[in-house]
Amino acid sequence: MRRANGKPMPRPARRSFTTVAPKKWRSKRWRGYLFEPMDDCEAAPVNTPPPNVSKDDVEAFCNFCVFLRSIFRHSQVLFEEGGDLRRELLQSVSHTFFNDMNHLLIEHLILMICKITDREETFRHKNLTVEFLINNADFSTAPSELDTLKQLADSMHTFRAKIVPARNKLIGHLDRLSVLEGKALGGVDTSEWNQFWLDLQDFLYIFHKHYIDPRGGFYLNGVGYLSDADSLVKALKESTYFRALLEDARLTQRCADVAFNSKYHEA
Repeated sequence: MRRANGKPMPRPARRSFTTVAPKKWRSKRWRGYLFEPMDDCEAAPVNTPPPNVSKDDVEAFCNFCVFLRSIFRHSQVLFEEGGDLRRELLQSVSHTFFNDMNHLLIEHLILMICKITDREETFRHKNLTVEFLINNADFSTAPSELDTLKQLADSMHTFRAKIVPARNKLIGHLDRLSVLEGKALGGVDTSEWNQFWLDLQDFLYIFHKHYIDPRGGFYLNGVGYLSDADSLVKALKESTYFRALLEDARLTQRCADVAFNSKYHEA
């Protein structure tokens, strides 16, 4: 499990994320995302754990949110940091792949946020969500913290209400009318994305401190090694250097020898 390091740290600078495709890659298929639990089937009853929130529940939820944050960081590193020049680099190397990867990361991020803000129960089965944690946690010794958690949950559910049309009609389902109309769905301001991450971080901090580590110190936005996508960017940059050398007549043979003798030549 990846964790925040050591001592409490201040809130990180606010980050931005949008559902808009990069410049030069925008197309009608980028105009929205969506999903909601299906109600057309009934799941068979199974044995379920007690409803009270446990340490394992909190740890599992924190782990999932770390993964959620990693998906965000992958997308941020690849498609936001570096601006237009980075997007030009990705386009020059593999236009279709990175275009589709951007699309997939955005959709998956929205889907996962909707997962953790879903209803507490579906078909009589408990979901590990913000609502479940709020309704089944024991904060009898810290009622003020429970009040704070409820405020954070309300803020996150307000955010969810703005992105869930995308999940419902273009991710979880392919709504015919929405597709034909081509309207944007799930759009929110950068400031609202920033606030969501801060709300989720504070929510997890309180639960982690209450159920796992009384010393505190779990800061979602401060967890280390969330993404190594920058290594991919570095490798792509280096490939352009090699290409430039390969096109130099004085170095072509030497570069070709290096390439063909590489253990990764046939990879």
